[in-house]
Amino acid sequence: MNIESLLQNEAIKEFGAGVLIGFTLGYTFKHVFKFFVLLLGLYLIGLIYLSNKGVVQVDWQSLQSWVNYLFQGFKNFMESIKAPVASLGGFTVGFALGMKF
Repeated sequence: MNIESLLQNEAIKEFGAGVLIGFTLGYTFKHVFKFFVLLLGLYLIGLIYLSNKGVVQVDWQSLQSWVNYLFQGFKNFMESIKAPVASLGGFTVGFALGMKF
């Protein structure tokens, strides 16, 4: 078996495409998620500061349910991305590499 016939194999093409898609999404997701957590942290620090100064009164239960809703939305988004990928194994490998870099 030579390299040209191996590269013509449809399973190898699907695996490679899955790796490329997974790496791209993993890398992007990691950086977007870091930015989102930074913004959320700054928002919460601002609320805590304003609450301690008596400027606002925060309903912490509602805030907690809102944050849980946002994280559940990210989880659902990630599940929907994985569904249409032809090669889930390649996607998983690429996603793990993207999250690492």
